[in-house]
Amino acid sequence: EIALDPLPREAVETDIVHSPLETDLLRRAAARGNRTEDGLGMLLHQARPGFAAWFGREPEVDEALRRAVLAD
Repeated sequence: EIALDPLPREAVETDIVHSPLETDLLRRAAARGNRTEDGLGMLLHQARPGFAAWFGREPEVDEALRRAVLAD
């Protein structure tokens, strides 16, 4: 378990895990007032080259794509 006490309130806590999106680490950081970022963005950006190779176009990684992936 990672101790969050030394973390400044203005720090952003990130986690590379994309399932579940809200990990215990992110939940604890948010509870103490830190901004958080889940791992879905990293997963989507890593998928861009493969998608482009298969479909011949580069996908836009934006909020609409996040919503589409999460709607599944």
